Amino acid sequence: MVSPQDDAARRRMGLPLFRLPIFTAESGFYRGFNTRVAIPGKLAIALLIGWTLLFPDAASHALTVANETIIAAFAGWYVYLVAFLTLVAVVLAILPQSGTLRLGAPGEKPEFGAFSWFAMLFGAGIGIGLLTYSTGEPLAHFSNNPDIIRGLVDAQSAEAVRPAYIYTFLHWGFAAWGTYALVGLAIGYVAYRRNLPLTIRSGLAPLFGLHLSGRWGHIVDIVAVVATILGVAVTMGFGVEQFVAGLARLGLGDWLLDPDGSSSAMAVVLALVVLVGASTLSALSGVGRGIKWLSN
Repeated sequence: MVSPQDDAARRRMGLPLFRLPIFTAESGFYRGFNTRVAIPGKLAIALLIGWTLLFPDAASHALTVANETIIAAFAGWYVYLVAFLTLVAVVLAILPQSGTLRLGAPGEKPEFGAFSWFAMLFGAGIGIGLLTYSTGEPLAHFSNNPDIIRGLVDAQSAEAVRPAYIYTFLHWGFAAWGTYALVGLAIGYVAYRRNLPLTIRSGLAPLFGLHLSGRWGHIVDIVAVVATILGVAVTMGFGVEQFVAGLARLGLGDWLLDPDGSSSAMAVVLALVVLVGASTLSALSGVGRGIKWLSN
């Protein structure tokens, strides 16, 4: 076991960090969990849900304005950032020092085969997103994309088909996977090679060291938890809509849809029970069993 004094000495010498103490509860419901991250994260999500339920119109307007403001202010920088991350991922893959680096311990064999690994990346990673946007995004870009905005092609014309798919592949190709890969590598490397906790803050530990054991590390993990839950909620929303629409298309009853064509409340509840239940059972069974089986 490496002591905190040894860690501090290693940091002063510029050596890697092999210990990042994080508070965890020793008993009770949160045994083994960091209550300073779990409870604030739950409260933040509960407040957001309560806000949207009690004041749906105000919440929708505020969130829409916030989203539009962020896009207007940072959309251009976002393109450069993603391009930079993609370039970094390519460089890391090409360089022998990083491209051949093992994420596991020396001599450790892969837990999964290549087929199952890629199946889980797609199935558990962006499955619903692919099902939604593989058709939805090309159709959206068929009506409006940068080439149409610049006047190079007409909207919904034969010439607009090619750029529609180009911008779809831009969003779902190397740019997206380069971004995902860098986050996965950052966490996986420090977790499986340096035995740091499997948290977002651990990926930043080589930069900020033991400072992430306390308040700043908690803030990083809280933001990560809230962002992940909100992202999953959006994805689950798409999945529920597709699930209900599929049941309606199979002719399983008019109760699935409201008169305006949207999913009924009962259908949404049913879809959530089925999808969340299946996901929970899959997660509880472990990566090597349920998640792998479903992905394959």
